[in-house]
Amino acid sequence: MSSLKVGLEFHQRLAFHKLFCSCPSTSLGEASGKVVRRLRASLSELGELDPAALAEASRSRVFTYHVDDSFNCLVELDEEPPHPIDDEVLDAALEMALYFNMTVVDEARVMRKTVIDGSNTSGFQRTLLVALGNNDSVIETSEGPVRLKSLCLEEESAFIVESGREAAEYRLDRLGIPLVEIATEPDIKSPSQALEAAEEVGLALRMTGKVMRGLGTIRQDINISIEGGARQEIKGVQNLKLIPEIVEREALRQSSLIRLRDILRKRCSQRSFTYNPVDLTEVFRGTASKMISRALSKGDVVYGLKAPGFRGLLGMELQPGRRFGTELADYARVWGGLQGIIHTDELPGYGISEAEVNKVFEVLEASGDDAAVIVVGEPARVEAALRAVYRRMLQAFDGVPSETRRALEDGNTDYLRPLPGSARMYPETDIPPIPITAERLEKIRRALPKKPHEKVRELEEMGLSSHMAQQLVRSHYLTVFEKVLENTSLTPLTLASFLLNTLPYVRREGGREYGDEELIPLLRTFPSDLPREMIPDALKLFADKGMSLGEVYEELRRRKVGEDELRAEARKLVEENISYVREKGMGSVKMLMGRMMERFRGVAEGSTIYRILMEEVKRRLE
Repeated sequence: MSSLKVGLEFHQRLAFHKLFCSCPSTSLGEASGKVVRRLRASLSELGELDPAALAEASRSRVFTYHVDDSFNCLVELDEEPPHPIDDEVLDAALEMALYFNMTVVDEARVMRKTVIDGSNTSGFQRTLLVALGNNDSVIETSEGPVRLKSLCLEEESAFIVESGREAAEYRLDRLGIPLVEIATEPDIKSPSQALEAAEEVGLALRMTGKVMRGLGTIRQDINISIEGGARQEIKGVQNLKLIPEIVEREALRQSSLIRLRDILRKRCSQRSFTYNPVDLTEVFRGTASKMISRALSKGDVVYGLKAPGFRGLLGMELQPGRRFGTELADYARVWGGLQGIIHTDELPGYGISEAEVNKVFEVLEASGDDAAVIVVGEPARVEAALRAVYRRMLQAFDGVPSETRRALEDGNTDYLRPLPGSARMYPETDIPPIPITAERLEKIRRALPKKPHEKVRELEEMGLSSHMAQQLVRSHYLTVFEKVLENTSLTPLTLASFLLNTLPYVRREGGREYGDEELIPLLRTFPSDLPREMIPDALKLFADKGMSLGEVYEELRRRKVGEDELRAEARKLVEENISYVREKGMGSVKMLMGRMMERFRGVAEGSTIYRILMEEVKRRLE
């Protein structure tokens, strides 16, 4: 894929309260009310309409917002001006900019970015540029450096509950959470490099200790193009492991569209393709197609559009399981609010007979290499959908149109809206510019966190192996490790082993994911007189059973097996296997240790059991 160009945009939530108010960033409550809104596109300061906003406005949807009074305020409802940005939140963004060696702006200005898909109650998202990349702002990968372009601080969008062609519902608990947006230059040349760059940026952000963790707290947008293609913005990639598949499949889609263009140009001219929809309702009046007959019974109509030169191309596969006809269906869905389209490359089918197909070709005056698109629905939606489908088919003569697309779970993408333009951004008038002084930056610079390789070396000096140190630095448990290590009786090696090895084992055995608020207090206070093997039991009693830490440790002390009982069992085990002990000598301890651990795992220290076994075997051999 030598012609491949990829750039990434990272959206990472910060672990602070909302950006423009003091509401918390996590909600545990249920919605106590709702607000209904309609959003409309407005002209920019230069009198222009953003194409993405225009696309959404054409859908005329109604938006319902679920509100939790204990976690939402009038700022999120756009009924009160935004509050000034908290210094601590801005400092976190500045720290990340300095961590990446970026050039911080002298003055941060809040801008409004038009967004009327319902994800923000105001119809725009507030964002401010914090820093720009320079020659030193680079992410190193095994396939070459990736330059950073910019870092912005902005507000998170509302959480979508349900979306339909006429309405959508959102929750406001997520709206306004602060996040940083970090964009790279299009320096990435392969799917594997895209994944590596994403992992390195995510790791660096976690090193600051100021980001949220968990599914949905970080997502990537991927900008992809190939030679002869066009830039596509793929939105909302949450699973890093899916990035290579998305890049590969998008490159395949663009190359397929280029091949489709070349076939189409050989067959006919773009000028021969005119918008001339024809009413086919009477053609299908007595159809056996249940889908069409149900629609007609509701008063819907059936229209068709001749597609000169498109025979066989509407069914052409662009990505696994997605054809060019699927692309047209996306346009009908977004612009017309319809579920999809029917095209003649997939007919007869859906209950539509060959005779009906022939009649459609006859009415549309189609023949030879021609195909036809059929749309069913309310007259106004049919008109909007067919116009959008027509525009998309015209674009096929040019190859690959630039679009904003959505990442799907299988690695494919579908059409969301046109790429936004410069008309979507304009200044925020409710918040004055924020000067960034040299003194402020120097204070932040003096306290910058260690780089990943520096942290690995520090962990190795604590007694962790190189592999374990690397694993911990890349683990989301690094923050837990550092907070616990400030005050605990556990050794760094014991703590790291529990977080990296024991916790995953507990989950595999049917346990759940435990949060920082459960892990940190337990690990900080775990008594030195209890076996470390008891930590999983302690966690279950504390986090799952709801016992206090004092009650947990009292219960575990009752369960703990003392040295006298361990020694008695060890002597008995040695006597039962005396022939083996005499044959293997001290080498027999390994087998005996396994037997002892079967009985005493979790109620006695493994090192204590091993010491007693060594003593008893040695005594018996003397």
